[in-house]
Amino acid sequence: MRAFVLSLLLATAAIAPAAAQMVAPPKPARVAENFLPHRATYDLKLKSARWASAVSGLSGRMVSEFDDVCAGYTFNQRLVTDFTDSEGTATSGNFWVSTYESADGSDYRFALNNAINGISVERSQGSASRKSDGAASVAFTQPAAKSAELPQGTLFPTELAGKVLTAARAGEHALSAKIFEGDAEGVTYDVYAAIGVERAGIAGDFAVPGGDVLKGLKAWPVTVTYYEPGKEDEPPHYETSFILYENGVTSDATLDYGDFVLKATLKKIEPLKPSGC
Repeated sequence: MRAFVLSLLLATAAIAPAAAQMVAPPKPARVAENFLPHRATYDLKLKSARWASAVSGLSGRMVSEFDDVCAGYTFNQRLVTDFTDSEGTATSGNFWVSTYESADGSDYRFALNNAINGISVERSQGSASRKSDGAASVAFTQPAAKSAELPQGTLFPTELAGKVLTAARAGEHALSAKIFEGDAEGVTYDVYAAIGVERAGIAGDFAVPGGDVLKGLKAWPVTVTYYEPGKEDEPPHYETSFILYENGVTSDATLDYGDFVLKATLKKIEPLKPSGC
């Protein structure tokens, strides 16, 4: 398809007036525009725990890195936590995920690992692709070689983030989609984003190292809720709320896992070197 488009442009230029030849062809649509390539560090604290929760105390750190590499987007995240249960037993957690998503949202590669006390309890690796008709499939290499079909119209994470930000900029307040992030069983989630009214940024965010990149930007409160397919009448699988800045940086987040809720406080922003796309 790309070769055909290029040939068509060259043929058109050959017969066009000289002035028209100076007009650059439109750039292809990208799923995330004007996102700041950056690394953000957050402190994690236990905000609340339900009575049946096995977690009574928790602290840790989360580091997220987003980069635009022209052909696509990379995302790396790591959560390191120390938590205790109701009997005071200490446990350490180490979760990391690494992804690549093509600029047009058609291809997605992922690898994730979740370890408790140094022992992996969840691992997933593979790639997914989506055709022009919206049909998508995923091929896993970990934990075992297998494939799965994804529902029509399934989005990948960066494209979903781009759609939420686009909706916020347009003054819209709700968005729904299906998303695949790399679940080892090939599960897609029904996602509902509630977008609040535009607001000023948080003064404390401007004071952190690198926080100058947020000054003067528009911001919106956002809540994203994940449901397992067909279980919209049951409690959500996961929910996160945060402040979303118009350059894609997030702060003041809560991470609700059902039995317990974490608070993620922005501590540092490190802009990455522009790729020059």
